[in-house]
Amino acid sequence: MTGKKLSQKERLQPPKGTRDFLPEEMILRERVFDTVKKVFQRYGYDPFKTPAFENFELFTMKESIGTGEQDKLYMFEDKSNRKLALRFDQTVPLARVVSINPQLPKPFKRFEISRVWRYEEIKRGRYREFWQCDVDIVGTKDMLADAEIIDCAMAVVEELGFKDCFMRINNRNLLSGMMQFAGIPKDKVQDAFRAIDKLDKVGIEGVEKELESRGIKGKQKEKLLKIIGIKFGPKKALAKAKDLIGSNKEGSEGIRELEDLLDNLEAIGRMNIVVDLSMVRGLDYYTSTIFEIMSKDQKIGSLAGGGRYDKMIGAFAGSKEEIPAVGIALGIERIIELLKERDGARNKSVTKVFVIRVNDDVKKDCLKVVQKLRQAGINTQVDLMGRNLRSQLDYANSLGIPYVVVVGKEEVKSRKYKLKDMATGEEKQITLEEIISRIA
Repeated sequence: MTGKKLSQKERLQPPKGTRDFLPEEMILRERVFDTVKKVFQRYGYDPFKTPAFENFELFTMKESIGTGEQDKLYMFEDKSNRKLALRFDQTVPLARVVSINPQLPKPFKRFEISRVWRYEEIKRGRYREFWQCDVDIVGTKDMLADAEIIDCAMAVVEELGFKDCFMRINNRNLLSGMMQFAGIPKDKVQDAFRAIDKLDKVGIEGVEKELESRGIKGKQKEKLLKIIGIKFGPKKALAKAKDLIGSNKEGSEGIRELEDLLDNLEAIGRMNIVVDLSMVRGLDYYTSTIFEIMSKDQKIGSLAGGGRYDKMIGAFAGSKEEIPAVGIALGIERIIELLKERDGARNKSVTKVFVIRVNDDVKKDCLKVVQKLRQAGINTQVDLMGRNLRSQLDYANSLGIPYVVVVGKEEVKSRKYKLKDMATGEEKQITLEEIISRIA
């Protein structure tokens, strides 16, 4: 292997775009993952796991991530000269697994919480190794599945404390109909999509310039801008789009699917919906509905995104028939950063009780107390360094451990131990059974 030789300091740093997570950070992350997992399971999704790396060719297949994303793959060869790539997302591996396991009952509902890797520009909140939390339904085209996926993801962000959110929805079939209505040639469709997708960042004037730079001018440009400029409530926006695209087959199918989705969301009780005809979402494998969960606070932005990908699994299986699927991925790294800004990392340790021994004469008695607390299901630490009482208290305080139990000769003799609440400073001399009852 060749490359720049690292200094001792550089050698000990995590690779660019990756991070070390110390306990304080991991406790917060695990709390978030536990909440996500709990909500996913409440909706009937089962856990699922795929390898950290896949065959490189999986990501180059026609219905996979698309040529524009392949440059972001972390590729390597193993000792048998096999070309492999680290997992880019969790959707493509899911499609692979379902394609080779046709016996799976349908609908197949799964969630996965794992790390993925992408070689892309590093900036605040964006890394080259990061976590994704995905939930997917395979085997049905019913728009009720799309509505459930959206509802489930909304329930997650609400449970994490993001109450002021809404859903942006669009449809790839409707987008295709828009392109045909505007007279965009097939070889310019992806260019048009990429220009439109920048609306939130550059505004309508920026999109206009972007379209022109990509060779989309005159009436083509005017028609596209007219459609993406539609700003009404969901049903009125679809009615306006229907008037513009007329009898276009793909566009009409997209409108029908969105109307069906809106009816299902309304039945579920989700009314905070925006039909956004400028939303494209970058990945090539989306085929129908696409959606994002947004905060009304523009500083927060998108919290989750996904859509329907009906062609990928069938293509992987070599089948002429579609195997429909729909899913969403939470922007979990963004969510965790926002929670840290809002709440801080509240816990430095998972330990609930620190047991202090006054001296070595009560070491055995102290260890008996520790064992009984642990057997009662209480996370417990004991001093392992022979420190004095003051130093043990300082250590417990530095980790934010909420309770301390002091074991000395008098405590052993009376079988009543000093329990100290580290937050309030309150102290009580009570039995071990009372301690367990109070803090278990």
